[in-house]
Amino acid sequence: MEIIPIKTRLFTERTPLVEFIRSHIRRLREGDIVVVTSKIVALSQGRVGSLAAKREHIYHGSQKVIETPWALLTLTDDGWCVNAGVDESNANGRLILSPENTRRTAETVRKKLLKHFSLKRLGVLITDTKSLPLRVGTIGRSIGYSGFEPLKSYIGKKDLFGRKSRLTQSNVADALAASAVLVMGEGNEQTPIAIIRDAPVRFTKQSIADKKRTSLVLSPETDIYAAIFKDAERVFRKPSRKNRPAR
Repeated sequence: MEIIPIKTRLFTERTPLVEFIRSHIRRLREGDIVVVTSKIVALSQGRVGSLAAKREHIYHGSQKVIETPWALLTLTDDGWCVNAGVDESNANGRLILSPENTRRTAETVRKKLLKHFSLKRLGVLITDTKSLPLRVGTIGRSIGYSGFEPLKSYIGKKDLFGRKSRLTQSNVADALAASAVLVMGEGNEQTPIAIIRDAPVRFTKQSIADKKRTSLVLSPETDIYAAIFKDAERVFRKPSRKNRPAR
C-alpha cells in the first residue's frame, strides 16, 4: 500500500471542494482512495465561528457534555471526542467547526471524481483526529467514507489454531485514516489531501440511501467502554471553580 500526500495551495472558506481536489490531483488510477481532511470539508461548507463563541459552538454540536479540568468531553453524532471537534489550529484566529453530512459529502465527491477521471472503482475518505483514553497524542480516524467496505469481519472465521472468532471486526476505514494522517501531518505541512494506492479493501457501489449500509458508530448503550464515561460524569459532575473552563 502506498500513501501519496498532496501539497496544495491554502484552502480558503467556501472554496468548492471538488474543484480544489481536481486542481491538485491530475490523475487517479482504478482502486485509488482519495483522502480529504475534515478541516477543508468544514471550510468548504462555511463551518467557521468566532473564538468568543467557542463554548456555545461546543454545546450546540453535542448531545452530552462532561466538563473536565482540561477540556469538554462531548458526545456527538460521531461518538465521544474533545470539544465536539471544534478546532483552533490552522484556523487563522477563528474556529473551524466539525463538518456536516460527511458521509453524504464523501459520496458526492466520489461520484464527481468517478465521472471526471472515467473510473469504475474509487474510494473517498474524510479524516479527523482524536485522542484515545489513556493514550498520549492524537490519531487519525474516519468521519466519512464512500466506495469501499469500512469493516472486515472475522466473525465465524478460524484463527491459526482453529478457534473461531465471535466478535472480531477490523475497522478498515479508521486504519486507513490513521495511516493517511500520519503521512499528511497535522501542522503546517499544507497537505490536506492524499491518495491511498493499492489499499487492501473491498470496493462497493453501495450508497448512503441503502439502509443496510454499515455504520462505524455504536450507541452509548452498546459500547463496551460505556462505564468509563459514566465514571467520568461522576468524577467531573461539579468541576471546581478553579478548573472550570471559562464561559
